[in-house]
Amino acid sequence: MKIKIIAIICALSFMVAALLTAADITMYHIPGYYRHQFEEKDVLGDLNRNIDMDNVMSAFSEMMEYLRGNRSNLNIEVTADGTRQEFYTAREKVHLRDVRAIFLKAYLVRLIATLIFFISLICIFIYYKYRASYRSSICKTFINTCTITNAAFLLVVGIAAVNFDKAFMIFHKVLFANNYWKLNPNESDLINLLPQSFFEHTALVICGIYFVMVSIAVFVTLKLRPRS
Repeated sequence: MKIKIIAIICALSFMVAALLTAADITMYHIPGYYRHQFEEKDVLGDLNRNIDMDNVMSAFSEMMEYLRGNRSNLNIEVTADGTRQEFYTAREKVHLRDVRAIFLKAYLVRLIATLIFFISLICIFIYYKYRASYRSSICKTFINTCTITNAAFLLVVGIAAVNFDKAFMIFHKVLFANNYWKLNPNESDLINLLPQSFFEHTALVICGIYFVMVSIAVFVTLKLRPRS
């Protein structure tokens, strides 16, 4: 019974780490991802200033570094309308400060989940070393946990996809204790730069990478499971 609980913890911690890693890969490690999204959606035409793509990418890249803790502020100047000016408004900076706090907590959660995963994995190998007959049960528990958890996750994703706009609103209300995330398109270039379709596509990419990672883990576990 104890080893099954450890196997469940192993699976759950792996999935948490995998989901957050998938988000990190999407947001920071796909070359040209943001430029492609901006060009595909032609967001420059929706901005309130005349600014070229290079300046937009410079401001956005610095913002992404700020969110992961590699930059201390958002005092970022760009050339727009023929002059040097700050890209982010005061309201945007307050909102992005809140987003940064969530990002840093997510990195901490991923680290903790990864440590729990490896510790539980070590416990399983030690247990298996002296009780080889339990290998089938351990593998089955890991696979079942992944299957049931991701079936529930897919259900939630499916419900959210039916009305992404409402899900997007609920998501922000849950994560943020204020209304600074409600940006005015006539004043904020950040909201024009990141329309809802951007978040829909990004969520899809994150889920795709995540399910590939989980599928690989389940496949490896199946291979390790003894044949009847």
